[in-house]
Amino acid sequence: MAPPYISITEIPTVSLLYKLGRLVPIANPIIPPSKLFNDTISLIRNDITKLQGVDCIVNAANESLLGGGGVDGAIHRAAGPNLLQECHTLDGCDSGDAKITSAYELPCKRVIHAVGPVYRYELRGGDDRPETLLRSCYRRSLELAVENDMKSIAFSAISTGVYGYPSGEAARAALDETRKFLANPSNIGKLERVIFCNFERKDEIAYEEYLPLIFPPVEQDLPKSTSLKSESQSTAAGESSPSLEMLAAKLPDPPTVDPAAAGQPGSKKQKVDTDDATQNSKFHTDERSEDDWEEVDKSDDGRTEQLDDEPVEVRPPSPTDVQSVQSSGIIDMVDSHSTGSLMGKDW
Repeated sequence: MAPPYISITEIPTVSLLYKLGRLVPIANPIIPPSKLFNDTISLIRNDITKLQGVDCIVNAANESLLGGGGVDGAIHRAAGPNLLQECHTLDGCDSGDAKITSAYELPCKRVIHAVGPVYRYELRGGDDRPETLLRSCYRRSLELAVENDMKSIAFSAISTGVYGYPSGEAARAALDETRKFLANPSNIGKLERVIFCNFERKDEIAYEEYLPLIFPPVEQDLPKSTSLKSESQSTAAGESSPSLEMLAAKLPDPPTVDPAAAGQPGSKKQKVDTDDATQNSKFHTDERSEDDWEEVDKSDDGRTEQLDDEPVEVRPPSPTDVQSVQSSGIIDMVDSHSTGSLMGKDW
């Protein structure tokens, strides 16, 4: 039996996470606090296909838009075959861009397919290029949501798996770009909820670190030492409201299993250079990541040529593909002079 859906009303806002002590304020945030923004931004660790009442979700797609592994495959499975049929009409999508489709059998209205950068591949174009493309993914997704009268949007973590984007850098870019979008006078009030829905703990940790920097708490959202001791709190009208302890108990539990269909292959572990693992040890672990399960070959023009071992459209793997998947230096191949191949997919 499929796990139950999670209502948007159960997804905690940043304001609530501060009250519960789940987010820790920092001494010198880079931006003044905003109650409006903190009531708009939400953070949850769960399966994005199970969010109910959210108008649109953002799929971490590849350039073909024809499905793949991780969240991409999970979204296609949950939406049904009609999603793939519609994606066939879109003629793919460039890295840094996004396109929108219907959601079909998903519990949302629309799906936005955003193609994130393959981190070390895009570094060839300059140190700033990966961040430029990643910011463009989030900005374009937000624009599409507003253009299509969506009031709420949920993002999966884009590019932080085998696409190799460090989780901390990705979280900071996503949050900063989102705040800039919300603060634009032409966008104020257009979106009621912006949800960052991570499946991996490493990505959730990154957001927990950078949220206080970019979305700091207002005074009334700081936790009180006595809040958790009472069964209820008095409101200005003299009525009782649920205690923080009760609110915390009602938060959705994080996922404990991979969002893979029965009989589907398990996930792969991400391989990294020793130097990269040292530099990114705070946010990068050897656990399955959100864009595992898919192999992507990059040609010289940067277009995605091949999907993973669990695609929506199955292609027989070549001996070279099998050897590549079994090797222990997947991302090292990026720096090789003999190949431009990468493993990657966003989840």
